Amino acid sequence: MENMYQNMYQNRGALVREEIRRTRHRSELLLYAVCILAGLIAACFVVFFLSDDLDVIAELKNLLGFFGLEEGGADYTGGLVVLLILAGVIGGVASIIFMLVAYIASVYAMYAQQLSYSIRVSEKNFPEIYWKVREFSELMDLPVVPEVYVQQMNGELNAFTCWVPGRIFIQLNAEIVDLAYMENKDFDTVFFILAHEMGHAYLHHVQLQYTLWCMPVNFIPVLGTYILYPLLSRSREYSADRVAQALTGGTGELSAMMMLSAGRHAYKYVSPEDYLREITRKRKPLERFAVWVVNLLASHPIMPYRTRAILDPGKRSGKLL
Repeated sequence: MENMYQNMYQNRGALVREEIRRTRHRSELLLYAVCILAGLIAACFVVFFLSDDLDVIAELKNLLGFFGLEEGGADYTGGLVVLLILAGVIGGVASIIFMLVAYIASVYAMYAQQLSYSIRVSEKNFPEIYWKVREFSELMDLPVVPEVYVQQMNGELNAFTCWVPGRIFIQLNAEIVDLAYMENKDFDTVFFILAHEMGHAYLHHVQLQYTLWCMPVNFIPVLGTYILYPLLSRSREYSADRVAQALTGGTGELSAMMMLSAGRHAYKYVSPEDYLREITRKRKPLERFAVWVVNLLASHPIMPYRTRAILDPGKRSGKLL
């Protein structure tokens, strides 16, 4: 009997992972590749202009002269090429090391915040959430079960996932956990948000190798900071929502959207049908343009787009623009 239940659970996990793979936003991986390429091109331009400002060529020529190589000879030209390559490699490696150290320091600072101010979810503290984390981890076959922490944030409704070497941790703001343990006793909504955050971990959105490669695009004015990276971020949010739907079977999805819009107390009094009629009604061109601009600059899809994507029976990719 135990083997039968184990096989059923494994089969469910395989189905969940297949649904996640199938419903991941179709543009996410493409946008990720574009962000990496744009960041690398931008880095090359920065190196070129810095080299021009610092007159690196003149310095290299002086260095070759110091070694007794005269300009114009084959040895001189070959030496100059070698020095240019070495300068580029050393500069690139130094930049990568700097970004790596800075990033690890920043994530450890966030982890230290959890250890200093949060309550870790365990079998004794918020056990319902603890066992749901274990269940979701087994369904996705995660190599490491995420650590989950609860921290009060003065009314802010938010949650996030982060990586530190050897572990993944999730912060659930206490204001979201309140949904399950206070007046509404709404565990489904909390579990959907938890599954969404675990989706980011499963899809490697927070891991070092994913983050570092697309980090340089943030230094490109306008194109990187306001267009490319927000596009990638919105596609990741859609993908994480699909993970949450696969893990929870779709329970709590609409109430999660209503909660994010109306707050943790009033969301139960919102009519979802009326909300859906409002967001799908035809608007004037100027109103549509204004909404388009808001979405263009947002890290998360605006609520009408996100809600419509979640409720799409075909589970197609959500609207990015």
